[in-house]
Amino acid sequence: MSAVATRDGAERAMRAPQLGESATLFESPRVTLEDVVLGVWEDLRLEGRAECPVCTAEMTPAGCESCGTALE
Repeated sequence: MSAVATRDGAERAMRAPQLGESATLFESPRVTLEDVVLGVWEDLRLEGRAECPVCTAEMTPAGCESCGTALE
């Protein structure tokens, strides 16, 4: 991996963040627990089923029949 500093990028990085902007320069490429839970909720809402975030079995709005995980 490499990086190149440009005048435009340096000026943007040095100015103070505006209201609503992130104070960080880089977003984390990692998936957060929030991302996982929101994805499961969305799948349950749209498709009526999702992959259980704990055991990867099929989950329904009532919960996971395999491990008992439930989103309430």
